[in-house]
Amino acid sequence: MSSDSEPLRHLSLEGAYNVRDLGGYLIRSGGSTRWKTFLRADSMHRLTSQDRISLIQYGVRTVADLRRTAETELQPNVFASESEIQYLHHNIIGDSPLTESDYVETGIPAERIRISYTHWLDKRQTAFRKVLTLLAKSSARPVIYHCAGGKDRTGVISALLLDIAGVDRETIAEDYSLTARYLMQRNLDGHGPAGQEGVTTWRQYQAEYCPPEGIIKTLKHLDENYGGVQQYMQAIGLSIKQITSLRTALTG
Repeated sequence: MSSDSEPLRHLSLEGAYNVRDLGGYLIRSGGSTRWKTFLRADSMHRLTSQDRISLIQYGVRTVADLRRTAETELQPNVFASESEIQYLHHNIIGDSPLTESDYVETGIPAERIRISYTHWLDKRQTAFRKVLTLLAKSSARPVIYHCAGGKDRTGVISALLLDIAGVDRETIAEDYSLTARYLMQRNLDGHGPAGQEGVTTWRQYQAEYCPPEGIIKTLKHLDENYGGVQQYMQAIGLSIKQITSLRTALTG
């Protein structure tokens, strides 16, 4: 995915597993997404001093923490108390779980994912607007945004950014599912959530927790209910100027 002159997509850090740059993806109109603009990540509470230096040297200016309040209190982001990089907390899905009326029991992973993600997009529009408004500010970039695993909340934001940039959805789904290769190692190291002990390969992890169809179904929901990703962004309150800023940030 990268040549000798390009950064590596995955940033190898001691205290995090799933830190990735959104650069280098082909755009339908030509060219590829810009490196060192938007980075997606898992929890940053275990970052070492060298990890922090590495991110600063990479150019990161802003950290957007997408986790719930309890998560930030239990495992504070290392930059929350530092001054080198601006830290902002945007609780993108809120502190209340899905209610029974919102949740439909299903054993199909992609459908379970669609239900959760589309609920967030439909019900937490103010939170999504605030995060996207931050990402649209050129002064904030490069931005690294993260949740606990860098898969769900982070995955939805990444899909919105890549779609608005003109990356095809097969590639967006590949970026989403790439998480399995890195979070599987988190499980093997004993840092994964309870209940995933029986998952022993990244392919198993992908099939159960981040199948590509899950994010494809989520984007299709935006097509069918809002007219597409740009129209969704407009519906939740982003201006054309802000949407253009997001697009040009990745496309140049």
